[in-house]
Amino acid sequence: MFKGFGMACIVLASSCVGFGFARSVRRQAAQLAQLITALEFMKSEIQYRMTPLPELFGQLARSPEPAVGGMFARCAGILRANRTSPPAAAFKKAMEEEKRLVLSPEARQTLTALGMALGRFDVEGQCRSIELAQRRLQAESDALEEKKRARCRSYETIGVCAGLAIAVILV
Repeated sequence: MFKGFGMACIVLASSCVGFGFARSVRRQAAQLAQLITALEFMKSEIQYRMTPLPELFGQLARSPEPAVGGMFARCAGILRANRTSPPAAAFKKAMEEEKRLVLSPEARQTLTALGMALGRFDVEGQCRSIELAQRRLQAESDALEEKKRARCRSYETIGVCAGLAIAVILV
């Protein structure tokens, strides 16, 4: 009885790890999609309303994706607290502090580079930088979406199979 319960716990635990990896991939895809949408909003606000960055980031903090909204809320807070803080530093610090954010190093680098252009160039230069960041994030999102289903299925299967293998070894 205890042996069966132990084996079930092993299978369940390793399955949870596999499903956790799969959930992380899905969350990364959702966050990339939300960032692309946020950049489109950012571009229109800068281009047509010339919204100051702290206010713009505050608006983006209401994102439906909690991690993306949290990152922009932190950016807004950093820029409001220290008006001389460059947006690149605010982006970098906000990404480091937002633990729920699941982004690749390339996406983080893209956002940091975008932060270097925001508030530093004229409106046209900022919009071009936003468009470049959108293209880079969209390319990454497309690559992730293309392989997401297979990766998720692999992670889930590996988790279950690893648990079964361990359970068989221990029997």
